[in-house]
Amino acid sequence: MKDSKRTALVSAWNKDGLEDFALGLSALGWEIWASGGTADVMEKAGVAVRRTEELTGISSILGGRVKTLHPELHASILADGKAREERLLEGKPVFDLVAVDFYPFYKARDMDPVSRDTIELVDIGGPTMARGAAKNWHHVISATGSDVFPFVLKTIQDGLDDQLFRRGMASRTFSIISAYDLRVSLKLEEGIAPVLRYGENPHQKAAVHFTWPREGFGSAEVLGGKALSYNNYLDASAACSIAADFADGVPCVVLAKHGNPCGVGCGQTAAAAFLNAFRADRVSPYGGILACTTAVDMDLVKELKGIFLEIVIAPEFDEDALARLQKRKNLRILRMPIAADSALLLRSIWGGLLVQEPDLSVEIAVECKVVTERKPTTEEFSALDLAWKVVKGVKSNAIVIGDSNGTLGVGIGQPSRIESLDLAVRRAVREGNDLTGAVLASDAFFPFRDGPDKAAEAGVKAIIQPGGSIRDEEVIAACDEHGIAMVFTGARHFRH
Repeated sequence: MKDSKRTALVSAWNKDGLEDFALGLSALGWEIWASGGTADVMEKAGVAVRRTEELTGISSILGGRVKTLHPELHASILADGKAREERLLEGKPVFDLVAVDFYPFYKARDMDPVSRDTIELVDIGGPTMARGAAKNWHHVISATGSDVFPFVLKTIQDGLDDQLFRRGMASRTFSIISAYDLRVSLKLEEGIAPVLRYGENPHQKAAVHFTWPREGFGSAEVLGGKALSYNNYLDASAACSIAADFADGVPCVVLAKHGNPCGVGCGQTAAAAFLNAFRADRVSPYGGILACTTAVDMDLVKELKGIFLEIVIAPEFDEDALARLQKRKNLRILRMPIAADSALLLRSIWGGLLVQEPDLSVEIAVECKVVTERKPTTEEFSALDLAWKVVKGVKSNAIVIGDSNGTLGVGIGQPSRIESLDLAVRRAVREGNDLTGAVLASDAFFPFRDGPDKAAEAGVKAIIQPGGSIRDEEVIAACDEHGIAMVFTGARHFRH
């Protein structure tokens, strides 16, 4: 039967507040185990401490590098169910609390990644104990980081250390360990991963971290130009995410800047695809990104004459085309696969992370619900499919106007949908594009009929949108008045 006395294992690099923590546990009748300097501090404070060498048989080896990496110690952390009872019957401890504070790897920020001093700041025993405790959270409180010790003590004093509390502490521990490991990984990558001079602005420090196995930009071959910047990676990622939806068809070219497409085009050749993309906006692509789903050949390179680009991305480059591009000293040339990224999307917010699955779904227009009197023609269905693929890569509110060859006008990120539509039309008109018979894609529903009215005025003859507005009937009626065919996908594609 389990002894009523509760047991804690404490190992802290940062000794601030350690005495109060230990005294508080001791006053509650807890038995405390510790090693090395942690045990010394608590003994000086008058706290009864059992040293881990009673259990492991060693005080330390390798000059102090190994103190807690021992099967008996970790058995006391990880034991659950019947194993806990068996250890107690054998007179061995089982821990109800593991309180650990890691070595201060943050001190290595400005240190040489290959120096011995840097390596010595990498904690092994602490994270190992903390992980074990977090895994066994049904029985063990995992208190990671000395800053949390007072909170944990107060929770125990108040009798609130229930399963919900322990599970939350376990989650916290794994989060801290992952952040700790990332700091170590970034330090060791210095001189291996590409160097970023700064972030979005010169006063912001930045780094790029590639996951393993190397995929996407981590596997890219830089065939020309200098290293990519922070903003280059953002823009290139936006371009590739759109191109990925066209990777299995005819050649497609995406021109992107500031995280949005300036134009997207398809054609029988890469050069034709580029011209179909460039027609939508002949101004914004300067200083932008070009992503091509097929090999870049000399015909495409010739079309790029006089156009300044930051990056050209493609799965392959013809030898003569590559040689010509490499004459542009400042042009980054990346050879890499164009494919969808299936990894979870992470975005930082103040005090946390937003995590979501990637938006990999693309509805097919002909399989969606036609809600108007007129049904789209075969050519309109083809154009709607293209526009629908593009619009999910445009920041909301998003409007894409185009035909079966590509975009004619793109409206990006305006506070209202009608403003985005107006922007798409104005850009198309500026470039001299005739929108008569064009199609339109909207990433979310039209809240009012002013959208279809404006589209009809511009010459649009077919619309694809999610549907779902309380005014859908009003919007459908407007389309019927104008002879516009409209398809509801039943799915939206916001991109913020």
